[in-house]
Amino acid sequence: MKVGILTSFYPEIHGGAEVSLAVLLDGLNKFGLDPVVFTPSRRRSNNNVRIVKIGRLGRTPKIVRLLGFPGLNSIFARSISKSLKEHRIDLLHVSDTYALRAAARAVSQSKIPIVLSFHNNLNVPNASYSIPFPLSSWLDSRDKGVLEATRKCSFTIATSNYIAQRLISAGLSPALVRPIYIGGAISLVGRSAPRSERTTMRILCVGTIQYHKGFQNMALAAKKLRNDGVPVDAVFVGVGPYLGKLRSLVSKLGLGGTVRLAGHVEWEELERLYDWCDIVVVPTITPEPFGRVAVEAMSRGRPVIGTNAGGLTEIIDDGVTGFLVSPGDSSAIAERILTFRNQPHLLDEMGERALEKCRVAFDQRMIAGQVLDVYRSLAPN
Repeated sequence: MKVGILTSFYPEIHGGAEVSLAVLLDGLNKFGLDPVVFTPSRRRSNNNVRIVKIGRLGRTPKIVRLLGFPGLNSIFARSISKSLKEHRIDLLHVSDTYALRAAARAVSQSKIPIVLSFHNNLNVPNASYSIPFPLSSWLDSRDKGVLEATRKCSFTIATSNYIAQRLISAGLSPALVRPIYIGGAISLVGRSAPRSERTTMRILCVGTIQYHKGFQNMALAAKKLRNDGVPVDAVFVGVGPYLGKLRSLVSKLGLGGTVRLAGHVEWEELERLYDWCDIVVVPTITPEPFGRVAVEAMSRGRPVIGTNAGGLTEIIDDGVTGFLVSPGDSSAIAERILTFRNQPHLLDEMGERALEKCRVAFDQRMIAGQVLDVYRSLAPN
């Protein structure tokens, strides 16, 4: 069986879907499967992965690829179709929805099975992400087109039970949808990094700096804790369109010595920060389709405070591996941080349980095996 994996941005950017794809490719390789990765990205991968550059879209601005203009899809489809024939692909796995409509056109003649990894939210208005009109309206229309293309796929892998149920509610057959935690696949789970005894709580937030990611609520929680005499040291990792406003808010709240905006960091530095912190907070306002940051934190033995919405509820066991709070509730975030400060034994106890959950639920080999089972069911030879 010769498998092709189509990705819009790997290895160009390092979002959750792209990081997860790298882990999946390594896991499939351990089973003896060596997929061909088709990508318009011009950036080289550091991993030992067979990459085939397709089309000229790597020279097209990322925002244009994200929006998925119809004319661009037609050009992309011709390039995909040509590459599938040249490499004699038996099954195509589309790892993100941005290239899906082009992929569906490309395989319509060859009749090869197409598997989709669905990492996006579904039927959530783009205006809720603070995207202005008319762009939000355009994106809503694009999302409807993506859903129609999803119906044409041979099989859809949902990144969480939350997304699987939303796909089924949207009319997809339950027999053709399976939740697999591709977004949470972790290749290395070790021991919890030791923490030094201190009175200051170290907090880490990681993600794209957008309003709906809720970093501002963690800043408000830090302000409340400091006003109550609780010392906090917080680091926010990431870049994005809300960064300027977040920086202004941190300054307005007088948190210059409490909250550090670290910007983009490489994986080695991010690992160090996971080990540096006591708690990771994922304060997203809108439901996360999955929530890879929470899994990364748990794989380092760190408890997580996250919002009680979307895929995070499948990752964080409330009161066991961390705490769940209502979206947008900065006071609840502050309360839970205070719980850890007043009961420091919970940091180690929940951290160990978080580590164990990663071993059981997010193991790379197990997840790669589940994906391989899907491939075999569609192309048994």
